[in-house]
Amino acid sequence: MTDFSIIKKLFHITVSCGFTNEEIQKAGDIFGSLPEVFTDYYSELGKIQNLNHTQDSLVIPERFQYYQNNDYLIFYTENQHACVWGIYKDNLSSPNPPVYMSYYQKEWNLETETLTDFFTAMAFLQAGFALEFTCDTFYEIEPHELDFITQNYSDKGVTLKQWLEGINFYGNYEDDVIVVMGGNQIFYSANTKNHFLEMDKILSKLGAEL
Repeated sequence: MTDFSIIKKLFHITVSCGFTNEEIQKAGDIFGSLPEVFTDYYSELGKIQNLNHTQDSLVIPERFQYYQNNDYLIFYTENQHACVWGIYKDNLSSPNPPVYMSYYQKEWNLETETLTDFFTAMAFLQAGFALEFTCDTFYEIEPHELDFITQNYSDKGVTLKQWLEGINFYGNYEDDVIVVMGGNQIFYSANTKNHFLEMDKILSKLGAEL
């Protein structure tokens, strides 16, 4: 099984909640095979609402029919359907393939090198909106304020290369995240009150509210 411990610790997930093999196979019926990481995620974490549907959305098995593409298995969509994420059909036999993003299913560009990185990065993005304690606003920051964040908070180790001009994630605890979009906008959250207050005391003084 794929190790999703980073996601589980972030969301305080202790019990699996996913789709059955029969449900997941609806995706497999499109091109005939599915990556191991894909089936592991859907079977273990696929039905957890705040993880998968707070902001953007994991495509649930019964809706794969509405996202069919000749070359990509589309499995994630932006909340207004402006862009989608998918796996190239020739990579579906790989256990942990790269993920590509497309605006309106026209041109496809590499988002993450692996599917594991994509699920982890999306979990951090969703967490910015979904964890128990959130800042409830966006801040526009200056370059020196970004430097402060990168020097004082740990890089979470995954990024989204394409979406919103690139998104990076930082934080010093397993259940917190600072989301940096396009290098100049941030918002943040945590699943533990003390961890949130520690961040908020510092980050709320950076930049300007949007």
